[in-house]
Amino acid sequence: MPDPPLECFDPAEDCEERTPREILARLGYTPLPPDELDDRQLPGRLWELLYAAAARRFFFHATDHLSDRELYTLVWNQWLDEPIADIPPEAETNTTLIVSELNAKGMTQEEIWLRYYAEEADRVPLSPGEVIPPHEDPPYDRDRHLPLPPMPLEAHAGWLPGDDDPPEEASDDESDPLGLVAVDREIAAAQSDSMSGDSPFDPPPSDESEVDGLHPENCTPPAQQLAAKNIPLLPPAEITDETLTPILWELLHNLSLQGFYVLHTDHLTDCELYAELWERGLRDPAHLPGRNPRGGWYHDFLGSWGEDDMQLWLRYYATDEERAKRAQAYPEDVIPPKEKPVSNRDWRLPKGPF
Repeated sequence: MPDPPLECFDPAEDCEERTPREILARLGYTPLPPDELDDRQLPGRLWELLYAAAARRFFFHATDHLSDRELYTLVWNQWLDEPIADIPPEAETNTTLIVSELNAKGMTQEEIWLRYYAEEADRVPLSPGEVIPPHEDPPYDRDRHLPLPPMPLEAHAGWLPGDDDPPEEASDDESDPLGLVAVDREIAAAQSDSMSGDSPFDPPPSDESEVDGLHPENCTPPAQQLAAKNIPLLPPAEITDETLTPILWELLHNLSLQGFYVLHTDHLTDCELYAELWERGLRDPAHLPGRNPRGGWYHDFLGSWGEDDMQLWLRYYATDEERAKRAQAYPEDVIPPKEKPVSNRDWRLPKGPF
């Protein structure tokens, strides 16, 4: 009996089209109009919007020719209302908008690309009389800090960008068609390790350095690391209600660039979350690996998951199935009533690589 035909998923054919504004609103997020944001509020609100888009696997690229206000305004006026395939997150399909392909600053997309992003080999006239604009370095430095598409877990076991140079591939030399030379090298290396007393269970040097970095004496409070990078930190008492949320999102973004991520924050208001970060999260020593594709430092606002923390989880985060399992496993415990969290933030927080 023949196998049934494979079901193929085609976003262009199988998904309804909706605007990003509609998709994000369905998740409870509505960005503010640009004209309602002053220059102090706008950078944080821009990162909030970019992380909300990334949570629905919408990513942006080639934005360095635009200021924060220009980018926010362009996204607000064009991208948010452009129908797009509403691909379910479980399809694990990323959509990337090349922002340089949108006309902006009185230039066509071709002129923007040639002026700011094209390689020198591409800056060649294709027809007589074509004028190539002079090259300019983009005036802003944002692209390398933008949210990145999630990386498949299997990729974390191999070489990744930012690692040392990848190992050279074994040669397919005709004189060694069976690859026995490479096998001999591996055997010799294993014998050498055995003679030197190394154990096959010892972690490789790269892993040893990562483990050493977790020792308390090698950890640094995030506040100290941010200060070293001249990133200002304002005490909660000096922040107004209008600027609190933008400043919080700037802080969350800057922490993610150091490899610091937060979990379980929806039971806290923006004010409470900022205060908790200020009083403890930024003061406690942490091993911050930077924007590392293999890991990061995760600060869980459910603490050590003691009894009080478990009650918070059951009240605000646990599913009905998880609550039922807990009640069955621990019938003597009191299961608190389920409540809606005061915030709707966790789904769009900066995410680590896992």
